[in-house]
Amino acid sequence: MFLSYSELLNSLDSGSQVKITINNHRIKRSDYEDSVLMKLKEDGLDGYRQEYNDMLLDSASRSNGITQEKYITISVPKRSADEARVYFTRTEADLAARFGALGSGCTALEAEERIRVLHDFFRDGEENSYRFDIRDTARKGHDFRDYICPDSAEKHSDCLVLGNKYARVLYLKDYASYIRDDMVEKLTDLDRTMMLSIDIRPVSTDEAVRDVENRLLGVETNITNWQRRQNNNNNFSAVIPYDMELQRRETKEFLSDLTTRDQRMMFCVLTIVLTADTREQLDQDTEAVMAIGRNYMCQIAVLRYQQTDGLATVLPVGPPQISTVRTLTTESLAVFMPFKVQEIRDRGGIYFGENAISRNLILCNRENLLNQSAFLLGVPGSGKSFCAKELITFLILNTEDDILICDPEGEYAPLVEAMGDVGSVIRISAGGRDRLNAMYMVEGYGENDPIVVKSEFIMSLIEKIDMGGVGPQHKSVIDRCIASVYRDAKETGMIPTLSSLRDKLLIQPEREAREVALALELYTKGSLDIFGRQSNVDLDKRVIVFDIHSLGEQLKTAGLLVITDTMLNRVTLNWRKGKRTHIFIDEFHVVFENEFSAQFFTSAWRQFRKRNAYPTAITQNVEYLLDAPQVRTMLSNSEFIVMLNQAEPDRARLSQLLNISPEQMSYITNADPGCGLIKYGGSLVPFINRFPKDTALYQLMTTRPGEGVFSGQAV
Repeated sequence: MFLSYSELLNSLDSGSQVKITINNHRIKRSDYEDSVLMKLKEDGLDGYRQEYNDMLLDSASRSNGITQEKYITISVPKRSADEARVYFTRTEADLAARFGALGSGCTALEAEERIRVLHDFFRDGEENSYRFDIRDTARKGHDFRDYICPDSAEKHSDCLVLGNKYARVLYLKDYASYIRDDMVEKLTDLDRTMMLSIDIRPVSTDEAVRDVENRLLGVETNITNWQRRQNNNNNFSAVIPYDMELQRRETKEFLSDLTTRDQRMMFCVLTIVLTADTREQLDQDTEAVMAIGRNYMCQIAVLRYQQTDGLATVLPVGPPQISTVRTLTTESLAVFMPFKVQEIRDRGGIYFGENAISRNLILCNRENLLNQSAFLLGVPGSGKSFCAKELITFLILNTEDDILICDPEGEYAPLVEAMGDVGSVIRISAGGRDRLNAMYMVEGYGENDPIVVKSEFIMSLIEKIDMGGVGPQHKSVIDRCIASVYRDAKETGMIPTLSSLRDKLLIQPEREAREVALALELYTKGSLDIFGRQSNVDLDKRVIVFDIHSLGEQLKTAGLLVITDTMLNRVTLNWRKGKRTHIFIDEFHVVFENEFSAQFFTSAWRQFRKRNAYPTAITQNVEYLLDAPQVRTMLSNSEFIVMLNQAEPDRARLSQLLNISPEQMSYITNADPGCGLIKYGGSLVPFINRFPKDTALYQLMTTRPGEGVFSGQAV
């Protein structure tokens, strides 16, 4: 990361002035409440919403409430605006690519966004009132500076009073010989509103080499003159003074850096502005910043009688107005690395815990990602089911989206039952009353030819029923009969079932047809006919739980296939209505136990994503899952992955597949329940998620032995 950042600094144009600004500003509670907290709806579930809101407020109170933004301001002299636009377009593309290699995003700010940065700094506390229209302001002949500047400004020798806030500008006066790369992190880690800027003026290599050679020539001349004086005094054994020798050695090293180690010479200024409500608080914060500098053997001082120029220097608006420059190489400047922690704070996002480093809330909005596929991975007891239930709870209480849940262990039914009439629980078991028609197919089913997709599904289902396998002859017969059954259904208006497929197979002349019909007998006329007849359950509820806990291990894969097919029908209907659907599939690895079910589910997964559905796979068998090539592709292409505590073999394979560093892997090694890593787009963020136990929601979501509510119990 350090080397990549050094390359980025080396790429800066020598004719430009570059400013890197870190802006720490407080999140306003009103903004937070509007964007995060649930609105009460008076539908009988407000008690749960209030509990959830209290949990969010409690989590927010533990964070410092500071959000950090980073800006790069580039100033360059050009003869015309057109030349400047071409230059900035090229520079923007180059910086975006280089920051992308560092795992960061870089986007250009519009004029109104740049004005807002200054408005929020100068008018602290008035962020919510920002309503600026640059065209309307220009039409009226107003000056935009009147809109963003404070109502008053007082100048003092060591501070400024901007409106009702005190501000003080500091600068890095003296640098240590060796500076650790976490200095900027510590300076910006204060729980205060502040800005830190590093102004950089790159020097062209030929000019820098010429300048250093002249300096080296001057040093050698001074040494030669000193030796001549000693010789004239008959002191032929005199040793060159240490300071001259040190100056010569350091100058040669600097020249070597420029000529052989691909470094550049940079003129730099580091400035900091602190703001506070009172002069006493400002003095305390100033002393804290100076103390941090002393810990790194650096001297940070107050700008005396230059506070206005210092403020113009630290704000992200242009070249520096003070001349306290220091000459650094690329490597020395890269030590002031502006990266501290990745934050995920999407507007309209869903709470996924607190950032383990900054303690700020993690708010994820999967709608912003390239694709919405998600995985929840972790060993038993790591908190997978709780994490999934917390997400489901938010979706039930705060959205109108449909939610479909495949529940192999009977864990999700109590939560949905407690939410009143919004959902239904379908319990699939051998000899049970609830039935699902495996042959049901809505208009628009499948990616291309719906008959082909349904045929693939039935083949995978029969493959699970008949462990002897489905041969080429069986496939041909099944495909022919399925097409015939749906053709007959279209003519008669009847909904086909596995029973009608079996009847069609029995009248075929081939022996293979009778073999398949015999395999289907148990599922059409026998005790396991739950998938062979017409559906008798309510599939129109907003939230549906398919509980297959009582189905038995041998039938669970077949149950998962039928449920996935039923979900695909519902997703297709919702897609045609323009409605979003969330899919949750637990014990995800089971569907990849054979080739046909893996092929069908891979196809269904693609269709979920294309039809405005957000599929979430939940599993504990990560190593077994990664043995399937289709799943490795799914996992590597997924933009959202929640990794809880992982076993040693799983950690190694995930690290290799997702390019996770050993430092990041430490967050999923022997992690506490509810703690781990979130992969969100290109970000990898460690998180902590601890839900208060003294709440009704916790009792509904937990699966820990001795805690929680089980199906049929009252809340």
